[in-house]
Amino acid sequence: MTSIFENLNANQRDAVTSPASVLQVLAPPGSGKTKTLTSRVAYHIDHDGIDPSNILVCTFTIKAAREMKDRISGFIGQGRERQLILGTFHSIARRYLVTYGQYIGIPKHFGVADTSDSLAMIKRIVKNEKLGIEPAKARSRISRLKARCISPDDYNTSSSRAEEHEFALVYGGYEASLRASNLLDYDDLLLRCKDLLYQHPQCVSNLAAVLIDEFQDTNLVQFDLMRLFAQRRNKITIVGDPDQSIYGFRSAELGNLKKMQEEYGDYHLINLEENYRSSQAILETAQQIIEQDESRHSKKLRATHCRGERPTFRKIPSAAAEARWIITEIKRCRNLTVKLLGYSDFAILLRSAFLSRHIESELGKEGIPYRMVGGVKFFDRKEVKHVLDYLRVVHQPDHNDAIVRIINIPLRKISEATVEALLQEAKEDRLSLWDVVRKAARGERRPRTKLSSATQKGLETFTSVILTLQARQRASTNKNQSEDYSLKDLIECLLKKLAWKEYLRKAHPEEELETRWANVQELIAQASEISAAISQGEGFMEETLPPAEGADQRGLLPSEDALAIFLGNVALSTEAERQDDGTTELVTVSTIHAAKGLEWPIVFIPAAYDGSIPHSRAEDTDEERRLLYVGMTRAQALLFISCPMKSSQRDQTELSPFIDDPSTAGYFSPQGPTYDSLAIRSLAKILHRSPPSEEAIEEARASADLVEDDLWPLDGEEPTPETSNWDAFLGQDIDTLLPITKRRKIENITTNGLSAASGIIPASTILQSQSVHSMDPVSCQAGFMSASTRFQQIQEERQVGRIDKASPLPTARENQQAPKHREEKSGRKQLAGQGNITSFFSNGKDTSGESTNRFPLSTIQKKGPPKETNRVFREVHTNVPAFQSMTIPLELASRKPSSAPLRRRPGQISVDQTVYSSKKDYVFLSSSPTKSDENPLPQIGNHSPPLSPVRAVMEDDLPRFKSATTLHTTTVAQLGVQPKPVRRTLGTRRSLHSGWPPPKRGS
Repeated sequence: MTSIFENLNANQRDAVTSPASVLQVLAPPGSGKTKTLTSRVAYHIDHDGIDPSNILVCTFTIKAAREMKDRISGFIGQGRERQLILGTFHSIARRYLVTYGQYIGIPKHFGVADTSDSLAMIKRIVKNEKLGIEPAKARSRISRLKARCISPDDYNTSSSRAEEHEFALVYGGYEASLRASNLLDYDDLLLRCKDLLYQHPQCVSNLAAVLIDEFQDTNLVQFDLMRLFAQRRNKITIVGDPDQSIYGFRSAELGNLKKMQEEYGDYHLINLEENYRSSQAILETAQQIIEQDESRHSKKLRATHCRGERPTFRKIPSAAAEARWIITEIKRCRNLTVKLLGYSDFAILLRSAFLSRHIESELGKEGIPYRMVGGVKFFDRKEVKHVLDYLRVVHQPDHNDAIVRIINIPLRKISEATVEALLQEAKEDRLSLWDVVRKAARGERRPRTKLSSATQKGLETFTSVILTLQARQRASTNKNQSEDYSLKDLIECLLKKLAWKEYLRKAHPEEELETRWANVQELIAQASEISAAISQGEGFMEETLPPAEGADQRGLLPSEDALAIFLGNVALSTEAERQDDGTTELVTVSTIHAAKGLEWPIVFIPAAYDGSIPHSRAEDTDEERRLLYVGMTRAQALLFISCPMKSSQRDQTELSPFIDDPSTAGYFSPQGPTYDSLAIRSLAKILHRSPPSEEAIEEARASADLVEDDLWPLDGEEPTPETSNWDAFLGQDIDTLLPITKRRKIENITTNGLSAASGIIPASTILQSQSVHSMDPVSCQAGFMSASTRFQQIQEERQVGRIDKASPLPTARENQQAPKHREEKSGRKQLAGQGNITSFFSNGKDTSGESTNRFPLSTIQKKGPPKETNRVFREVHTNVPAFQSMTIPLELASRKPSSAPLRRRPGQISVDQTVYSSKKDYVFLSSSPTKSDENPLPQIGNHSPPLSPVRAVMEDDLPRFKSATTLHTTTVAQLGVQPKPVRRTLGTRRSLHSGWPPPKRGS
């Protein structure tokens, strides 16, 4: 066994051995609070001689309870940790109600209503009463009222406004629905346990010590429960940190710490001051932010690690660019630290879950594996939840909402309208839905609701499944039954009767079947583990309570109560327990709330602007500051905080006031760290890992595509000619022009120091390669597209494919012939106002004679909102040379392309020989220029062509080329060549401009 005092510092030792009856331990992040609390439990057992069954330990998560039990086992051994009353507040309250609930009229086999049950009840009440109340908000409001011990009657008597009376109606109806289904929701577990212990204190007469973890997150009901648990001997230890109180929206009361001090005047306070998690630089910065709250209790905090790198606070032009910067920094960090870090060492912590949209998109584009914390929970997955609902109905037939969810799964031709009618009938006759369905299926009662023969058969099938499973369960509890029928056997019998795998195959895509069926197998495995633990007495011991003097217990039988224990634990579980083999490297994306109590070597906190942190709807600014503090102190070695100058809604942002404060000046670095040898060794020392060799570090720096964090300006503004080598950013959407996700294995096309490998594609390359590049479907612009336009696009893509596969590249003659053949073959009539892909390839002779390998530009203009999701990431055709001099006159740079549909084929034009001096060897085509007065372009054929978008010639030592052609006509050209619009009156052939047309022959 491990020694209780091993590796404890002085303050931790004082907390463990304190003789005080009421002890408060204030433990900042990373100070070893869990170790201190578990050591005090072991000290109570080994040194104070308290029996483990008389010690109660409350945590706030199942994971924390499991970790604490494992640590205590290492201290005391011999399985004595299983005798502890250890768990979350809700799980402990449920055990007391199961054991002693008869004292306040609670039946033994009550059910626990989960979130979906509660929401379904409220939705039904709102719908039936035709109220204008949002169910989700009503549910949250009810929970807050219960946390303050306000009943429906209390609320109704204090209500004066009409909307308050409506809510009181919902509140009262919700409570009645719970009683009718024999259910308690999460808040009821605490409230009813409080009533039990207040009225019958003998139920906890055995308790000699009470220990509470995360005390700063307790609400008023939980505070009262702590007092009632400890009422016999008043021996209490709490561990908490006011600076980490972030659950005010769950009715957590930060004032409980002060309230406890007032109620127990003989309390003793100990501060833990040493941090074992974060570097000194991170800790000092976080401390500066939390100390902005002058009303907080002042505490000292010392780092045990070296100083490390300063946290980074980076300004980025937009939310989309911020996501690309985060992914770029993750890759840069991994590359330059030479396998010191894996993807699992990185976490991206968000103030709100919706902020993950850009980040998840960029992670997916780069192929970086990640996991979302707080996604769909295991027990909420449809294939698992429906199986659990069947088990709930088997165990508790009065559970109306569970019946509603599964009565037509698999499909039994029972409509929702029929179910609603049967439910209303049950309410009117004061019966459960199960009674109405069972009696109707067996012909014992004829419902007033009209049932078709198919519906009647469906009800009979559903009833048969439930009755069969109930009979199997009763048989397993029969002492004369020789066959051992376990919980696992019950579930497998259910799956067989439902043909569950076949149902999943028909109800979901084939590619999802394997994953969904694996989830069902995971459920069976968990049921098997619980059954085995109960049969061996281990799990059963954790459910029972030690005898209390003067209190009669309701006994639990493993054979009868295995299903009840399993369903009770499932209802209170946040996630299924799964073993992580550590072989899969995943970046973690999580909210800050969900990350509390966790840690990572490198942490990113994006969107640090006013409105996000602090949140725009937050009522308590101090709690928002504490939330940022919690996020920052999750980091061990490196911390990155960023602020987009424009939010994801494209609104201008202001820096978070917590960051933009005089107290934080000098604590942040304006850009990511330089990963030199010294920084990498410091990083390895903090993480207790072996650093790479000097040679490996130098080799990584030499081969890295990006060595420093310098792709975006430090001021967060859009790049300008002074801050970027590319002066074509001016006037453009920054999300379109800022560095694109790096392409793999692209030939370096260098143009005046700018390479495609760096993620920025020169405009000349884009212009010359648009007719031959392949476009991934995900890069297509969003917006409406007609069928004929889509058909043209398909035809164009096919032609592009033919050109791209040819070797050598097709000549101008070949480009002319292929479309002509396809046009003659199709014989389709072209719709008015829409261009034809085949009409683009001119049949005229190329008069310029300047290039045979000419790549015509064919781009369909589609209207769509200028959102970040409309960006088109183009592939670079590496066979196209990078031309050396290409620009447009400044007076043409502000022109914008017309959004009107193409009505005529663009003609071929030749470029004049006027040379415009330019030091740049690339151009960004920002608009369709007007016709220059000084150098008019010649016309080709008998009609006026669109103006050339680029007016430039090559240097004398380079071959000439054709300028890019567009599929739209500029506004100036349309004014010169477009005929008057012809309008006709309805029902006649008369033109308003040209009069009546000549009569046809023979008319």
